[in-house]
Amino acid sequence: MDHPPEPTPEPRGADAPGQHALRPRRFSPALRVLTRLDVTTASIARREVVWLWTLVSIISVALVAIGWPVTASGYGTHPAAAMTFTLVYCAAPILAVRWPWAGLSASVAGALPVMILTASAAPGWPWPWPVTVLLAHCLTVFVLALRHPWYWAASLWSAGAMLTVLAPAAIAHEAGEGAVANGVVLVSLSGGIALVGVLVRLWILSMIRMEQAERLSAAETGRRRELEERNRIARELHDVVAHSMSVITVQASTARYRQPGLDEAIQQEFEEIAASSRRALGEMRGLLGILRGHDTAPTAPLPGLSDVADLVESTRASGAEITYTGTDLAVPDAVGLTAFRLVQEALSNALRHAPGSAVTVTVSDEGHDLRVRVTNTAPERTDEPTPGARLGLAGIRERAHALGGTVTAGPTPDGGFELTATLPVAQDDDPLPR
Repeated sequence: MDHPPEPTPEPRGADAPGQHALRPRRFSPALRVLTRLDVTTASIARREVVWLWTLVSIISVALVAIGWPVTASGYGTHPAAAMTFTLVYCAAPILAVRWPWAGLSASVAGALPVMILTASAAPGWPWPWPVTVLLAHCLTVFVLALRHPWYWAASLWSAGAMLTVLAPAAIAHEAGEGAVANGVVLVSLSGGIALVGVLVRLWILSMIRMEQAERLSAAETGRRRELEERNRIARELHDVVAHSMSVITVQASTARYRQPGLDEAIQQEFEEIAASSRRALGEMRGLLGILRGHDTAPTAPLPGLSDVADLVESTRASGAEITYTGTDLAVPDAVGLTAFRLVQEALSNALRHAPGSAVTVTVSDEGHDLRVRVTNTAPERTDEPTPGARLGLAGIRERAHALGGTVTAGPTPDGGFELTATLPVAQDDDPLPR
């Protein structure tokens, strides 16, 4: 199973026992997307990250709207240059959402020219980090810490600290008390924001792993309940069917001893009944093993195409008139088993719904396909049909479709019924072996 289905407790009431234990907490997908932690097998839909892009974009646009006029008028820089570098450092948080290297580069490439342009600002204006540059730098650090591994945020913080120290020396600007205070604010504030972002990322990661553990526990609990239900079904099936089939087998096997004087034909009839019931018991034991989930596979071979003749012969013992035309083909086991089950179901339906009719079974080679055709004439008697589960034809179609074959079933013009199946057994360039 890609993720296994989440089981839901059977009790629906508020006081249902174990309800909260089986229901894993659904962690907010927004937090998953926020950190880009792809720790689950399910991919994150693109629409879930739109809100994050939108939030960062709104803040960046606001910084552009404030930073451009402040840099151009307050610091006395050229409007075009102020506009260009403001767009660069305000684009850094947006780029950092998806590409950490691009966000880091844009933040440094935008901040350094602004420091140079604003170096001659009047006393009292923040320098070397104007307020809008400082805010954009801190926002980029936070996005890197939240969305990417810690070293990206650490790298941008280190780059900001180096610019704070080296920029005044590189442009021969005297670093006064205001510049020192501005640098201290930048380094401390961006460092604290980076630490918060990393801690939030680690917290979200731990919550996601906890959710995965709860989901796995719920799946295991559901699996255990499913196995318990299968065991219960197997026990009930055994209690209902096995006893009756065993009684039929014993009665049919001991009829010749309990009823002396039976002629040979009647004795043969009882032996056929005993053999059929023993075969049914063997198949039922295999089914019970599957339902109970036993690791041991049944040792008896599954019926195949070569067993169709014996099936027809044993069915004739019930008095049905059956004409069989077969062929000895080497086919895969799955195809042979499907053909056998198809003939078995068709003969069973003919005996139940068309008593006294003549049945024709034909198994033939159709190039690269195996063709199985079972027809019966109109019934001679109008007996009440033996009740069935009405699932036989559906099961046959499922078996055939699983092999890539087709099944057609319907009434014939003379009042009978016909069932035809075509089962592929070889590739187009690989004819059937003989």
